[in-house]
Amino acid sequence: MIKILCLHGIGTNSEIFEIQTAKLRRVLGDGYQFDFVEGNHPWPAAPGIREVFGNNQICFSYSDGSAESTREAVSDLADYIIANGPFPCVLGFSMGASLLATLLLSADARSAANQIKSAIFLSGTAPCDWDELQKGRIRFLNGKDVPRQDAIRTPTLHAWSAFDLDYPGQSCQLVQACKEDNRKEIMHSAGHAIPIADHEITNIAAAIRELIIGTLGAANVG
Repeated sequence: MIKILCLHGIGTNSEIFEIQTAKLRRVLGDGYQFDFVEGNHPWPAAPGIREVFGNNQICFSYSDGSAESTREAVSDLADYIIANGPFPCVLGFSMGASLLATLLLSADARSAANQIKSAIFLSGTAPCDWDELQKGRIRFLNGKDVPRQDAIRTPTLHAWSAFDLDYPGQSCQLVQACKEDNRKEIMHSAGHAIPIADHEITNIAAAIRELIIGTLGAANVG
């Protein structure tokens, strides 16, 4: 089984993320094991969550928004990956993608980053500047400002939308923080959400298989 670690967005939870990714996981088919990790900071529901999933959902964030808490979130994720990895793939949506990218860019999380063979960013938001976090400040990175030698080298897939009005431009900034010859982009029409249109899901699933084949080999991918 190919293990994929899954990180949800801010103001949702793992149960919601399982539902949001159900169609994508179904199209991917058998041979994959999905590990959904819950945030540990209660958080107001993201826009649209109550309308779709009801008022009884308890929603979370991976941090409380402070620099200290964000550092702890990266450290906790690193510990989880080291304890439960290696992971052929880690998938993050929105804040989950930002958290993953922050880890991959951190010089202090190399051991965990080496346990991640590929990364999928769904409507990813901008990563945090690790050096600024160490100084107790939150600063979101513009990918263009990341020196090429420091860019994320892990093979990445970016599925994002030009119609993302919640975090406009941030997915593009995340793309630019990744090494150009190790990244692939797929555009979708769902805004800041996981697409459900058949052709878009099919294209993303095919790109995920291609990404994992590139790291594990065709014989290991269903």
